[in-house]
Amino acid sequence: MAASLVGRNLGLYQITELLGQGGMATVYKGYREDIDRYVAVKVLPPHPGLDHQFIERFRLEAKTIARLQHPHILQLYDYGVDDDIIYLVMAYVAGGSLGTLLDKGAVPVTEIERILRQVAGALDYAHRQGIIHRDIKPDNVLLDKEGNALLADFGIVKIVSGDATGPTNPALTQTGGLVGTPTYMAPEQGSGKANITASADIYSLGVVVYEMLTGEQPYTADTPMQVVIKHITEPVPSPRSVNKDLSAAMENVMQRVLAKRPEDRYGTAMEFADDFTRAIRGEELLTQIPMSRTPNQTIEITNGPTPTAYLTPPPPSAPQPTLIVQQGPNSLVLLGGFAIIAVLLVVIVLVVINRQPTGSDPTNIAAEITPTVESTAVAAVVTQAPSFGSLNFSTKNSTGDTVTLQVQNLNPPAGDETYVAWLTNTANGKTLKLGQLTLNPLGSGVLPPYSDMAQRTLPTLYNAVVVTREKKSAIGKQPAGTVAYSDGLPTSVMDALSAIYVTDADGIAAAALANSSYAGNVGSIPADSPLSGLLVSVRAEASIGQQHTGLAQIATTVGGMHLHNEHTINIFMGTLVDYDGDGRGNNPGFQKGVPFFLDDIEKELNKAATAPGGSNVLHGNIESVRICVGNARKWVGQIVDIEKQMLTMNSIEEAVKIADQSTTIAAWLMNGNDANGSGQVDPYEDECGLSQIESYGLLVGSMSLHPGPLAP
Repeated sequence: MAASLVGRNLGLYQITELLGQGGMATVYKGYREDIDRYVAVKVLPPHPGLDHQFIERFRLEAKTIARLQHPHILQLYDYGVDDDIIYLVMAYVAGGSLGTLLDKGAVPVTEIERILRQVAGALDYAHRQGIIHRDIKPDNVLLDKEGNALLADFGIVKIVSGDATGPTNPALTQTGGLVGTPTYMAPEQGSGKANITASADIYSLGVVVYEMLTGEQPYTADTPMQVVIKHITEPVPSPRSVNKDLSAAMENVMQRVLAKRPEDRYGTAMEFADDFTRAIRGEELLTQIPMSRTPNQTIEITNGPTPTAYLTPPPPSAPQPTLIVQQGPNSLVLLGGFAIIAVLLVVIVLVVINRQPTGSDPTNIAAEITPTVESTAVAAVVTQAPSFGSLNFSTKNSTGDTVTLQVQNLNPPAGDETYVAWLTNTANGKTLKLGQLTLNPLGSGVLPPYSDMAQRTLPTLYNAVVVTREKKSAIGKQPAGTVAYSDGLPTSVMDALSAIYVTDADGIAAAALANSSYAGNVGSIPADSPLSGLLVSVRAEASIGQQHTGLAQIATTVGGMHLHNEHTINIFMGTLVDYDGDGRGNNPGFQKGVPFFLDDIEKELNKAATAPGGSNVLHGNIESVRICVGNARKWVGQIVDIEKQMLTMNSIEEAVKIADQSTTIAAWLMNGNDANGSGQVDPYEDECGLSQIESYGLLVGSMSLHPGPLAP
């Protein structure tokens, strides 16, 4: 298949060369001429059941993967089916992989820490979206030219195997089969258990880190199945027995992340990364080693159908994979048993539905059923709460002063009643009437945009929306009727947005900003607070830095250029370092630096993301802002590197060759960069900057209507 595809087109992409071939996909380099972009095209192996159902499932899975937008997840650009060829189009990364790096032996601990934190952040983001990778290994961690990690091949295992774990249409999936790479496979994954969770990814990441620390894999054997069995039964080998320089604390961290039972491991990948950092620094670990980390247990291969196991090839040093077939009961008996279970489940659902009183909340059906792992497919259909509308914040006169509510499929109110929408603060009980909803015969409508007369940032004041049924003749200033639809966010979302948009203890003095020449470049400045918000502050600092990148570019002497180089570096970093050798370090900025405020913004986002009650939609919106923060952080680093290079140059003619790079990147930092040529700046890596934090931050306050009152 490799030779036949080179030179032909798949959709908009011309296949130019073969990059590699593995158990899950064949990878080609492709080129899209209209936007002058090279890509990696992953062609999936031929599927014997390439029918409408399989193609539909593939598209659903690909759409799920495409929604993953994180600085350290390899972006999926496109996907398609061309004749009998199923393919995915991803970013092309020429820097190699972690597997290539490991071929050279153990990796320095500081480098492991950096890569681990990047991959852990990507994994936790995906897990919050309900997506499990299930094939974490060095070859799936790509490294760009700057050494940054990009986690690749999300969903490849799932698409090829047809497994049903994750937020997909359960009617279009099937279950069964071992999937993954034996060398890095978690015990529960290797034993064929159905309920594989995010903890399996964390275990696999632990195996990768073990290999980086020691230069060896924890378990090796003559066959892939023997490796799988060792993961299930044998104690975790001591990394200190291989690398004598490792501390006892590091040993503890590795024992925990590689615990046999999922519940004994770290709860998130970032918890693992945080303890890894503490072990390096000699700080006290936050978590203790589980007592059950090395149980004496027998091999448990879960009974089920007799599926084919998809085992991706291990690294070259490991044994080549063989086909593993999981033995189970007679397939006819199993099919009969599954049919009986399915019928019983349908009967239960029908009984529960018939027990519901007329006009009751359809989502209460979920309360009648306690789904087991085996009934996940049915439960997913029953318990999924539909959305009846969306509320979004936007800007008219000041940031977040306007709100729009769009609804659909609402049950028409009684003749003497009408729907009224309200914003609510669940912490203090304050409400704001948005207005009366007018519906068409299909129950859809749009509330005219409500703009706050006081030009307040509404998502910093309200964290819930309710739609009540009110008597037309008695609509007051406060809701009095029954709550028909609602949605709410954790109160920490209000707190985070308030710190970002309105005021924060670390913000620059509002008076200083208002009186500066940069006030017009940074957005709204609060009139009733002595301290500005984090976003206004960081844009003010970056605006001063941007101006000084331009001053260095137009300097007429080397000394003048170096003076502006020093100013630029100190402004962006918040330092007072003497770079030009005149005996003093000058900083004409606010002397806090861009990273200082970016750190604070990220801390606020983390508080909102980890608060109880947050939804996947909220986490996805928060991640969009995080991507912009990550871009800004990277661009600041690039500007500082360029300015430092200019400090070493004794010729303006020599420096001017790179000076324009600094001003260009500073413009990206402020306003973003349409890197993919789509006509807009998206929340993608290398695209959104500080200006986009304002608009994408407002999305964090978005809500979706669901039937019934707010949860207590």
